[in-house]
Amino acid sequence: MIKGLYNSAMGMLVQEASLNTSSNNLANVSTVGYKKDRVTFEEFPNTEELRLNDTKVKPGRKFYEGPVIGRMGTGVILDRVTTNHDAGTLRETGNRTEMALDGKAYFMVQTPEGIRYSKDGRFQFSQDGYLVNRHGHKVMGLEGTLEPNSPVTDKEGKLAPYYKPILVEDELDFQVNETGAVLGAGIEVLKVVFDNTNNLQKEGKTLYRLTDGKAIYSHKPILKQGFVETSNVNVVDEMVNMIKISRAYEANSKILTGIDERLGQTVREVGTLR
Repeated sequence: MIKGLYNSAMGMLVQEASLNTSSNNLANVSTVGYKKDRVTFEEFPNTEELRLNDTKVKPGRKFYEGPVIGRMGTGVILDRVTTNHDAGTLRETGNRTEMALDGKAYFMVQTPEGIRYSKDGRFQFSQDGYLVNRHGHKVMGLEGTLEPNSPVTDKEGKLAPYYKPILVEDELDFQVNETGAVLGAGIEVLKVVFDNTNNLQKEGKTLYRLTDGKAIYSHKPILKQGFVETSNVNVVDEMVNMIKISRAYEANSKILTGIDERLGQTVREVGTLR
């Protein structure tokens, strides 16, 4: 009975984490470049239950061995929150400084904390002519030519010298083709892919930090000027998921309440025995 109490409590904690994640996804359904999260769980080892007080000895055996009733789960625990990096749909804005990359390619921006990656292509020009995001971080570009699938950083983790912030002299005639080349500027908007997107960690403001692995320059992704990528959150799916979570939470809550009442009843009745 005590095992059931703990299993139900752990189930409620897991469902609460799932509900918080789905709620955050719904809150960011209109956030440009947002990627939805999912909660994954880890199961505790199962225990093998034996029947007690069974004095029968199996044929061919000298000693008693309790018959196996079956295996019983011991609950689950939150493992991690993973991000789904599938591409969202493209929405046309007509703004020449706004861009979108297809697939799982990301823009690279320079922040005070270092290089970060983003799907939010709502860019603008700074006062000194640099292409920056909505938070003033400079958008990085590639100056010159480079072999495809080249790492963005060297072995020491430093940024290669041919990656530079994008500086535009004629803002009124700012044009970018599908390869990312800024016409007349001799620089290309940097398109970055990753050997493992699970190594990208969210930092807020639609920015990601690479915790492990490599960021790789790629020429394959297509850049669309005048478009932005919407979030990949499906409202209907999230609402259905929240209903499932609520029902699972309620079921665990009823089980926990029932066990608690039964334990209380047992304590009261034992206390009245003469």
